[in-house]
Amino acid sequence: MQYDGRVRASALDWVSLALVIVGALNWGLVGLGEFVGSNFNLVNLVFGFSPTIEALIYVLVGLAGLYELYFGYQLYSARREMVAPSEKAA
Repeated sequence: MQYDGRVRASALDWVSLALVIVGALNWGLVGLGEFVGSNFNLVNLVFGFSPTIEALIYVLVGLAGLYELYFGYQLYSARREMVAPSEKAA
């Protein structure tokens, strides 16, 4: 992430966000599948033929979640930097 008066997201930020969204949608479908008695785990349905690839997808989604925690902290810090100068003027 770059900050020059406004926040600029890098390619890693966008890929991480996409993986977190995929993971969240997959978990939502898994939960929905439990209610209707079906398997809606899309990662398993698409990559179930290879447990190694399936596990790798889960690891990447988990790492993306950790990165999003870091990215969120960076956004929070940038916001504080933007707010702090105006507070000093008051």
